[in-house]
Amino acid sequence: MNLKKEIIDFAKTIGIDLIGFTTAAPFEELRPILEERKAKGYLSGFEEQDMEKRIDPKKTMANAQSILVIGQPYYIDDLETTLGDSQFYGELARTAWGTDYHQIVKEKLEEIMSFIKEKEENVEYRTFVDTGPLVDRQVAYRAGLGWYGWNNTLISSKYGSWFFIGYLLINLEFPPDRPMDDQVCLACQLCIKHCPNQALQGPYSFNSQRCVSNLLQQKEEMKDADKKKIGKKIYGCDICQSVCPHNERVRKTKELRFQPQNPKHEIDLIHFLGISKKEFKDIYGQNASGWRGKKILQRNAIIAMGNHHNKEAIPHLLPLLKDPRLDIRSVTIWALNELDPEYTCQLLQEMMERENSEELQSMMNKYCNP
Repeated sequence: MNLKKEIIDFAKTIGIDLIGFTTAAPFEELRPILEERKAKGYLSGFEEQDMEKRIDPKKTMANAQSILVIGQPYYIDDLETTLGDSQFYGELARTAWGTDYHQIVKEKLEEIMSFIKEKEENVEYRTFVDTGPLVDRQVAYRAGLGWYGWNNTLISSKYGSWFFIGYLLINLEFPPDRPMDDQVCLACQLCIKHCPNQALQGPYSFNSQRCVSNLLQQKEEMKDADKKKIGKKIYGCDICQSVCPHNERVRKTKELRFQPQNPKHEIDLIHFLGISKKEFKDIYGQNASGWRGKKILQRNAIIAMGNHHNKEAIPHLLPLLKDPRLDIRSVTIWALNELDPEYTCQLLQEMMERENSEELQSMMNKYCNP
């Protein structure tokens, strides 16, 4: 039995049946696409800035011969989750259900590497899960894990687009797998039609700057129009995948650690607004959403409160007007204005009488003198 077959068989024993191999040759086919996206200002800002590293694996590991790629399925039925009890809830995308997928996928890759080391000497490798310089989906595509949908996700016949990607750069040579060139997107356009902020601007055309998932992770102040588009989402967005017909009747994950426990996939916003640093670390430290930190998620929670359009949320927002952070105070006023514009203007006037500041004057100009 050859090593590649042995690796594939072993991977199945740890719950990975989506696995492929490709060479460490450059991904030159990406260069014009990446350059065009950069020129149009479509990049998210989280990408590797060095174009050559995004294209050439050997810029990261000079002696790399192959790339071993795995897909970790994560789909769980909605009925298997426990909904939050609060009338004010925020949504976590499926990527943030259960244990942080970075940990789980990296663990699986390291288990595969331990198996390889038992068979081969002088093995060198580097492991990446959503943090490497290469374009993960293109690596997985070239390794035969799936084909592209119009929403730019990679689609598997077994798991749809509900799988995480991890890869190894390795100094061993394996027979490469072939891309699934015979499979194509159904072209139903549902992902484009349902994208809440028109981030999908056509087949395979994606503007990260408009993507709700990306907006929720950015530190910069969000535009008011974008705040309304994110709805009740706190982290991530599943809409383009949820409406995709390729994701109907897909196999569910057997990885129980993706089952939401604490946090649930719908979180209590009132509780979250006042969460302590310790509690945040305890609950979200092992969750994929936690990497962005308490402040960004708390900002998103305030926006979600405003997007509930329920005046009963007002008393829970008022304490945040005393928060020492200007951006938190600012987004709180926005949320209050969404709930009750007349009350918000009156509130600002009362605050101005107590303290006439440039900050308050700016808010007065924005919300009371449209």
